[in-house]
Amino acid sequence: MYKTKKTLLNIITISYIIIFIIELIKYLNINSNIYGVYYLLTSLLIVFLLLPVTYNYKRNYSKARISKIILILIIGIFSSYFLQNIILQNMNYMDSSKLYLEKIFITKNVLKPIIYSLLLIFLIIETKAYLLLKKIYLPKSKQS
Repeated sequence: MYKTKKTLLNIITISYIIIFIIELIKYLNINSNIYGVYYLLTSLLIVFLLLPVTYNYKRNYSKARISKIILILIIGIFSSYFLQNIILQNMNYMDSSKLYLEKIFITKNVLKPIIYSLLLIFLIIETKAYLLLKKIYLPKSKQS
């Protein structure tokens, strides 16, 4: 199970870094925009949180690792779904933020949610929450 979890975490990290690089290249190919700066800064923060989690993965349970993964999920969901509304509604001028949003639509709304859901599955497996859910929702006769 250790090698499977480590492999899953490596795949998640490499995929996220590749998506981040693609979004950065798309940002550099258009005019500057305020949304892209904030979005890429939050993505960079996630990369800096995800790399130590992946590199320092050990067999034993770690509260620091779990808290970093929860923080990654919260920041990632915020940047993918709520940051756009906050920034675009509070801008008094028009820049190329909407163009950048159109260019990263698939990575922001399809690929990154897949990565976040894989990370959530990893978190559930890592914390053994599935065993707790099994005890709560299955009757005692079906648990064995």
